[in-house]
Amino acid sequence: MPKFCRLFAPKFCILLLILAVLATALFLSPSAVPSSQTKSVLVLVIDGMGAAYIEGLDAEPLVFDGTVLEKARLGSLERFFDKSAIVTQEFTETISAHSLYYIAGDCGKQWRAIKECVDDYGITSICDFYRSKGYLCIMVSEAGDFREARNEFDVVLYDNDLFDFRVELNSSSEEARTIAKFLEARAESASRYELARQDVNFFVKYAAFILDTDAELIKFMRENFPEKRFFLFSNAKGIDLCGHRLTAQHYVSCIANLDYYLAKLTELRDFNMVFAVTADHGMAFDCLTCNGHHAGKPHSETAYAKRIPFILVSDENISLIDGFAYDVMPTIFELSGFKEACKVMRYCKGHSLAKTS
Repeated sequence: MPKFCRLFAPKFCILLLILAVLATALFLSPSAVPSSQTKSVLVLVIDGMGAAYIEGLDAEPLVFDGTVLEKARLGSLERFFDKSAIVTQEFTETISAHSLYYIAGDCGKQWRAIKECVDDYGITSICDFYRSKGYLCIMVSEAGDFREARNEFDVVLYDNDLFDFRVELNSSSEEARTIAKFLEARAESASRYELARQDVNFFVKYAAFILDTDAELIKFMRENFPEKRFFLFSNAKGIDLCGHRLTAQHYVSCIANLDYYLAKLTELRDFNMVFAVTADHGMAFDCLTCNGHHAGKPHSETAYAKRIPFILVSDENISLIDGFAYDVMPTIFELSGFKEACKVMRYCKGHSLAKTS
């Protein structure tokens, strides 16, 4: 027994040691917080943003009409590329539900069945699971025409048309009502982002409104409900619209110009929130000056549409392996503290892509 302990009763010495351990735990760095601690979640889906178009994420060159197209530089995300993966989205067909793919779990692999999946009995969506754990479920989306999906969330900000945002409240909780008022104020501010001409800047601003709303909402939650866990699903559609209506060069420029707004979000990362940036699909172009599509044409480069990014905006010692889009949800579950969630989900057949060291 140490000399210090011999001077006191053994029980008192043991008590001192316990207090010392507790004191050390209080001063642990955030990265030392046990992985079993539950965390809030932000899943940001940048609609239509293919991994092939981002510099430093996909090594394959972009070639259209024999021309190598320079990729978009996302400086705000580059530091997190060692915590990223490229996942394959096998279903790129355009239907009303595809932008909300992730909330339906493995059932989302059959997009036309998503409405039945989320409206099915039991724990069938991410919202069902997180709500069962006391989380508040929030949607901030520019792809809100899918009513069955909106109904899964406690409070929703969605776009009825370009820059025509609405708020839908599906919960009677005080937190949800308070957040709905905050989002109503954000909806009223949307017109300040709108530009007259539908060029690259127009579509950047359209997506930027969603990213700025996410940032302001996270600040609002931390200030007003610091102990409340939340699942925030966000969809920014400007990149997708830019690809469909303009050319491959414009599309890449649109991705690059979104970086300023992404930077404001990445600054809000902390160890109490899982923050993932991904997409629902990429974009295919049949020529350098053609409009984009989701690889529905027989001669298009389908890999550009099917390969999407999955990036963890985190300072924790986590890496990802490549996989499939339906693996995103199991990964998010594990990182937010619910490793066994898929065992109780009705539609969750994927596996976690996260690797810790």
